[in-house]
Amino acid sequence: MKEEGEIVISFSKREKIMIVIIVVLFVINIFQYVTHINTSENVGQQIKLETQTIDEQSQEKVDMQTNKTYEQQKCVVYVCGNVKKPGVYELLSGSRVNDAIEAAGGVLPNSDLNSLNLAEKLQDGQKIYIPKIGELQSQNNLPSEIAQNSTTSSGQSGKININTASKEELKTLDRIGDKLADRIIEYRQKHGPFKSIDEIKNVNGIGEKIFEAIKDSITVQ
Repeated sequence: MKEEGEIVISFSKREKIMIVIIVVLFVINIFQYVTHINTSENVGQQIKLETQTIDEQSQEKVDMQTNKTYEQQKCVVYVCGNVKKPGVYELLSGSRVNDAIEAAGGVLPNSDLNSLNLAEKLQDGQKIYIPKIGELQSQNNLPSEIAQNSTTSSGQSGKININTASKEELKTLDRIGDKLADRIIEYRQKHGPFKSIDEIKNVNGIGEKIFEAIKDSITVQ
C-alpha cells in the first residue's frame, strides 16, 4: 500500500536496460583509465632505467679514456745518490727534476744541488744522481787514467744500467726482446731498483742461460 505523500518511481523494461548499459560503460571507462595510468608509470620507469644505463655507460667510457690518458702521461725515473729514499719513481709527464727529488724524500745534508738543473723536465727512464758537495770536483781533479778506471769499475763504460735503461736500450742486450724488456721495467717498477745484476734472474723468462749471455753487458750502478 502507498503511504500518503510517498513518490514511487518506476522504470520501464527499456529504461532498466539503458541504465544497466550506462553503468557497464562507466565501469569499463574507469578500468581503462586505471590501466592507462599503470602503463604510463611502467613506461616512465623503463625510460628512467634506460637513461640511467646510458649515463653509466657514458661515464664508464669517460673513466676508461681518463685512465688511458693517465697511462700515456706517466714518466718513470731513477733517483739515487745523496737522497733519503733512492729508488725508481713514477711521476706525471712534464714533471721537473725537483719533483723527482721530492718523491725520493728530499736530499740529505751536504748535497750539491747547484750541480743540477732543478727546473729541467724529466724524461722517461732518466737517472737523477744527487752528488755531495765537493764530490764532482774531486772526480774532475783525478788524472784521466784513474778516472777512466773508476768509471769502468763502476760499470758505466759501455754497460747497460738495468735500473734506468729504457726499453730500447734493454733490447740491445743479447736475447732480450720486447717482452723481456717490458718485464724488466715492470719488475723494477714493482720491486724497486735491482740490488745486483743477479737479481735480474727473478724476472719471469730470464734464466741462467740468458743471464750468462748478458751479465758482462749490464750493471746496477
